Amino acid sequence: MSNEENLILGRFEFCLNVADLAKSLDFYEKLGFEVIDSDIEAGFAVIKHHDCTLALYQGHIKSNMLNFRGADVFKIATALKAQGLTFVEDARIEEDDSAGAVIHDPDGNVIYFNTAPGEEV
Repeated sequence: MSNEENLILGRFEFCLNVADLAKSLDFYEKLGFEVIDSDIEAGFAVIKHHDCTLALYQGHIKSNMLNFRGADVFKIATALKAQGLTFVEDARIEEDDSAGAVIHDPDGNVIYFNTAPGEEV
């Protein structure tokens, strides 16, 4: 892919699988992170410190992952497949009406592309 095409992956968040959301929030708040979105009963919180955004999930994800949000997931999948990348989960509409797709890097790290309705960047 040439630099002129400038594929937009979306906003980046690192997603952490946490055992205890309250303990994790307490820890990260002591580091200076601030909650920017959360639903504690649903088991998630998004926190930010300067330009670093973390999403904490209790009971929602199996492993930590890189998450790109807000871009055109179907366009990303088409462009990356044209570059020879294989998707673990091809671009699709998920149960919550968001678009999602998953690839793994060469070391098996999960990279998740996800965009909720109205979230486009």
